[in-house]
Order: sequence, then C-alpha cells, then structure tokens
Amino acid sequence: MLDIAAKEPGRTRQIKAICRMCHGGCGTVVTVENGVVAKVVGDPDNPINRGKLCAKAGRASIEQLYHPGRIDRPLMRVGEKGGGQWRPVGWDEAVAFVADKMLAIKDRFGAEAVAFARGVSINNNQIITRLANAFGTPNIASINYYCYGPRVAACSATSSGRHSGRLWDTVAIADFYSAPNCIVEWGSQKRISNDHGLIGHIPMTDALRRGPVSIVVDPRKPAAAGPGDLWLPLRPGTDAAMALAWINVIIEEELYDRGFVRDWCHGFEALKERAGSYSPEHVADITWCDAAAIRAAARAYARTKPATIAWGTGVDHIGLNAVQSNRAIHLLMGLTGNLDAPGGNCFWPAPLLADTERWDLLPPEQAAKRLGAERFKALTARPTVYAHPPSVFRAILTEQPYPVKAMIVIGNNPAVCYPKTASVVAALKKLELLVVSEIFMTPTASLADLVLPAAANLERDDPRLYMHIKGPGGTFMDTSTRSAVTVGERRSDWDFVVRLGQALGYREHFPSVEGFVAEALEPMGIGWDALKQRDYVVEPMRYWKYREDGFGTPTGKFELWSTTFEAWGYDPLPAHVEPAESPLRTPALFAQFPLILNTGVRSPFYWNSNGHPLPTLRRLQPAPLLEIHPDTAAEYGLTDKRDAWVETRSGRLRLRVRVNPMTHPKIVSIPHGWWQPDARAPEHGIFEVCSNVLTDDDPDQCDVILGSSPLKALLCRVYPAGPRDGDTEGRNA
Repeated sequence: MLDIAAKEPGRTRQIKAICRMCHGGCGTVVTVENGVVAKVVGDPDNPINRGKLCAKAGRASIEQLYHPGRIDRPLMRVGEKGGGQWRPVGWDEAVAFVADKMLAIKDRFGAEAVAFARGVSINNNQIITRLANAFGTPNIASINYYCYGPRVAACSATSSGRHSGRLWDTVAIADFYSAPNCIVEWGSQKRISNDHGLIGHIPMTDALRRGPVSIVVDPRKPAAAGPGDLWLPLRPGTDAAMALAWINVIIEEELYDRGFVRDWCHGFEALKERAGSYSPEHVADITWCDAAAIRAAARAYARTKPATIAWGTGVDHIGLNAVQSNRAIHLLMGLTGNLDAPGGNCFWPAPLLADTERWDLLPPEQAAKRLGAERFKALTARPTVYAHPPSVFRAILTEQPYPVKAMIVIGNNPAVCYPKTASVVAALKKLELLVVSEIFMTPTASLADLVLPAAANLERDDPRLYMHIKGPGGTFMDTSTRSAVTVGERRSDWDFVVRLGQALGYREHFPSVEGFVAEALEPMGIGWDALKQRDYVVEPMRYWKYREDGFGTPTGKFELWSTTFEAWGYDPLPAHVEPAESPLRTPALFAQFPLILNTGVRSPFYWNSNGHPLPTLRRLQPAPLLEIHPDTAAEYGLTDKRDAWVETRSGRLRLRVRVNPMTHPKIVSIPHGWWQPDARAPEHGIFEVCSNVLTDDDPDQCDVILGSSPLKALLCRVYPAGPRDGDTEGRNA
C-alpha cells in the first residue's frame, strides 16, 4: 500500500502545474481530492498548449504517480549485482554510503574515477555539474552528445557562440508563431516531439493550417508532417550533401540575401567555391533523390519569405558528419535572410540567470582529464560541457586511459540509451559503485548498488533553469513542475544532490535547495516564492538581435567559414562525408547487409525510455515496430503484423513488421528507448527490444567534432522470423 502523505479528508483543491512527462512546457490543471491527484487536464489559459495535452499527460501522469512499481524508499543491494535482492534503508544512511564510497574511490584513483550520468537535461544539469566540479571530476556522461548537442555545436561555432545561454538561446529554433510561408521539416517530427523548449503540436499545426509551402527532407515521411508539397527521401547520412546542393542553387541563381551576406557573413567566397562541387545532379547520385526535386526545394525555400526549418535528431544521429551536416543546414538560414527573422529560425532570448555550474571549482588539471575531449574538441565548448559517453564506458571496461570505478546516475537509463547495449551493461556490472536515482526499477537501476526513489511529475517544485519554453512573444521562465502531493520517501534530484554535496563536505556550495534556487534567480530580481505564485515570466522576444549584439563568434559575424573549427584543426567548411557504413564506403559490407537502418523513430506515446510501465501507454503501443516499404517487405518475404529479424554487424532484434509506403524502399526504421518492465530482471528484455543492441560504440565511427554516435545510417538485413513458442502466427507477445 502506498504511503500517500498530506491527505486532506473532504477537501478538493485545484492547482496549475507545468506537465513534466517529457521535457515539459504544457500547462495543466490538477485536481487533488482528499490529498490524492484525481484528475489532470490541459490548462486552457496556458498559451503554450491552450488546453490540449498529449497521451503522455492526463491519465498516464496519474498512473505514473501511483504506479505500484514505483520506487518509494532507498534500496541497498544485498547479494550479487542484478540479483534483485534489496534492503530498505533511510535517506541519511543512503547518502552517507554514497559519500563514503565516492571519497574512498577518490583517495585511491583520483576524482576522475567517479563519473556522473544524466539524461535529457531534465532541469538537473546545473546542480549536477556543480557537484561534479566541486568533487573534481570532469566526467559527466550525457545523451546530449547525440541529441541536440550536434545542433548546439553547429550553432555555437557559426553564430550564437559567447551569447549562448547569456543573451540568446544557443540554437536557432523554428518560429512557427510568426506565420512562416515555407516550412521545411528536416529530420524532425515536431508535432509529436519537443525541440528543447518548443512544444510543436500547437504552433506547428496552426502554421501548417495556413497552407505554407511544405517540404519534408527525410527518408521516412511521418504522418504528422502533413501532406507536403515536396518530399526528398534522402539516403541517411547524406544531409550535408543535400544542404550544400541547396546552397549551390541559391548562390548560382543569386537567391541569397545580399545585404546579410555583405554585412554579416564571414567566408562567403570560400563557401561559394565549396558549394560549386555540389550541383543537384551530382548530389542526386549521393542522396538517391531526384535532381529536379532538389533544385525545386532549394528555390522554394529561398524565394518564399519567411521560411523556417524544423530540424531534429534525424541529423544529430548520423555519426561521422553530424555537426557539419547540421552546420550546412544552419548556413541556409543565414544565407536566405531567415535567421532571427519573424517566421524564420530564431534565437529565443535567454532569461537572465546566474551561472550556477561553478566551473571555477574544477581545477584545470582535472578538466584536462575529461574522457574523449582531447579528440572531440566540441565537448569542451560551453554552454554544454561533458565527457564522451562511449569513452567513459570503454574506460570502465579497459581502465584506459585511467580507471573509472563509480557512476552516479540521475534521471538516466544508460543500459537502454547508449550504443552497444552489451558493452554498456558489462561496464555497469563492473563498477565498484553504481548509484541510480530513478522512479522505476529500470534495467540500469536493477544493476545498481543503491537505488534512490526519485520524485517526478507533480511531486517536486523546480524552477526551470535550462531549456526554457519557446512561447509566443518570448521565452517563458516557469516552474518545470509543481508539487501536488508527496508519496513515500521520494525526493527530487535537487534534494539528493544538495544532501550529497553536504555529505561530501561542500556545504558552502550546497547550503540548501532554496539557497541554490535563490542564487540562480537573483539576476532576474525575482525570488523563488514569488515565481511559484506566477504561471510564468516572459522574457520578450527581440528579432534580428545580431544587429545590436553582433554574433557570438570570434569575428562577430555569421561564420560560413568557422574560425573555431579551423583553430581546432577541423574543416572550417561543411562537406559531405560518407557514413561509417554505406554502399559507397563499405561496398562489401553492403553486399551482406543491403538495407539501411535508422533507429530512433519518435513515438507520441513514449519519451525516450520513459513511460513503458504505464498501462495507458502500453495499450496504445504495446511493442516496438519495424517499419519497411511494402515492396521491400515482399522482396524479403516479410508480412505486415508478423515478426521479422533485423540484423546489423552488432546484433539482431525480433520485431513486428509494419509496412509503410511513405518510406524509402531501401530504408528500415525502428524506435528507440524500449525495455520491458514486466520481463525478467535485470535486463528487462532489452536484448529483445532495445535498438542499441544494433548500434556500435566505436569512436572511429563517431562525429569527428563532438563524438556523437551513429544511431542512423547503419547497414542491415531483414528476414522472416518463425513463430514463437506457443504462437503459431509468429506475432510478438
């Protein structure tokens, strides 16, 4: 029986809260009856979602709050790792245990032997970074390195730079609020996902209903993209070639913004020369797209004003050339005069917050030990600084270049979200100390030495210090969630980190959660209690900010030729680079694996590895699906709604087939983030359903600038799967 605190017999109250079943941003109205959350509906007064909610909110959010599988008190492992035997302990004992172990490992191996792992920056990155810096470890593993991070690196080097997180948000986001007349969806599914603060389903739907020119650049045309005027189903991993072909047309036909190029661009002539090698006819052979369609798309984007590009993880995931491919797309925004213009791609203003990460606490000699940073230099570029996750897990296994003996995991599921599942699991098992703060007993938590009960949506009060909401008229500074009830001994990430910081001896840097928040909000001139009384505070939108601020680059210009990349020893201009596995780079392998696999298909029902234990969501999508063109399915003997094997060099999965005519015939697509809560611990079925069984962690296949792993553009093969035991039709259970 759950211990639900603060029951209020006979009383019904309503509170407004920001939903946090994904990155967050949608307003909700929460009804609490007798101290229990009874109803969650959309807030019609909230301008972000205007009363509408997705499937993850509402009933599913209540199921998450009171699910019998929730972790409600700290659990200490007894017996062997992964054995599923636990001893309940109090918070004081748990925090003391972690602090003692961390300090002992630091004494034996150095602070760098303790790593932190965090998820999608769910409002805990500042406080985790401060703790890591105070402790002296440079090793924070984050999925940002393959999710949004490549766009951060591309924009920071090209445009936002030193303004990032201070004056501007780092990445140029689609301004759907200002009625764009052309919308390009490039590797993005904004209507069912959240682009780090842009809640897409309302503003993008409104924008599409106005009937703009609609262009989709994606090997798979998502249903949420709408009808589309032009669809370019490019070969995965050839995005830079496609963007450079558009640049070729725009420059050759003089469709670029002459004033912006003259006054604000650095390196135009060099880019013109580079793009000259990328005619649509040449790029058609690279991308598997029609040259006339490439030319038509480039003209439509350049001639139609305003025009915006919704870009996403489709390009972040391609491996070797992810950052430069994103940079090529970003250059299109500037060349056409659509950068920071209404209806184009804009840098939303950054709220005035204190720098709470305290990089000054990390000694330079420790910062120099950041795993992967010597090779992947963008890992050291603020506003986001972290270690290279595959290098962290390799260091755990090999103890090279030095041992990593402990990992503190907060809001992350490494066993599911990082490439080469078997190696990640082996690394987690090898650690001397694995601490996991979680809401459910995930595959990662099942391998831990200590599991801490995390508070989640509707259970904690947090101000939003990162990934602020891009709303109509400006940036919305709000609380990322509100505490409606208290259940068990669940605690927020912030509460745990503050307690741990104090136990480690850093009380001056971690006086209290309230003290940390007050420090962060002080430049805004608003206190924590005052912010909680308001739905949000808006930082007003300014367009064409570069006219006053300049660009945040070393030249103060929009750098077509990146002086930062040049100084780091990388190509200062974007170019096409074949994926690590491809028909052209590895033809012998292509003969064995004649199809191309994309992992990471977005679902409207799950947010990465979150939500899988919830009955409402499992009923909507009970199993991961393998999407394939019907002609390709017939060629390889596959049948819709039956099982098939998909296999790469790294492994294979048995998944249910869904035929989809709106996908390139040579492409196979599968979702990410899957695990099976009801399956046997500790793996919870990940070796049957997790897409990262099929991926590789080889640094030589990662993006050369940031190190992002190839989760797309992988060579694969498919073949029918026979019936499962007791299942004559061969369907997934």
